[in-house]
Order: sequence, then structure tokens, then C-alpha cells
Amino acid sequence: MCSITFLLFRVFYYSLFAWIILSWIQVPYDHPIGQIKSFLDKYFEKILYPIRSRVPALRIGMAGIDLSPLILIFGINILQPYILRVVC
Repeated sequence: MCSITFLLFRVFYYSLFAWIILSWIQVPYDHPIGQIKSFLDKYFEKILYPIRSRVPALRIGMAGIDLSPLILIFGINILQPYILRVVC
């Protein structure tokens, strides 16, 4: 059970990083990568919405930097040892 839980954490991290990178580029929806991007958009928008509603974007001039993925990564890194200890 430990290895499955650890694997799920890894898949979550890699998909989050893929979503972050894909959010920076424009991909047509009918392209296979565009379909992956839209799936990840739906998935991570639901997860990041509570964080975004409490933490505003960091404003640098006219641009804004969304800190919610970074906060999610830190939160999971803090909780992961405790979750793995309970499961294992």
C-alpha cells in the first residue's frame, strides 16, 4: 500500500508540473496535447480554486503571478510524510 500511495504522489506532482508548463503555451484543442491540457485544466482548477480564493496573485507591474500551485506543492510536501506514515 505504501508504494501505491507514493506512486500516486509522484503522478500528482508530475501532472501538476506538466499543467504548469502547458499553461504557458498555446496549444489548439484538437491537438492531443491540447486535450491533455484541457483535462488537466479541469482537474487542477477544482483543486486550486480554494487556494486562489484566499491568496491573491502576486502583482509585478501589469503581470500577475499565480502562487497557488506553489502553495499546493508546499502543502503536499508538508503533509506527505504524515499521510505515508498513516498508510504504511
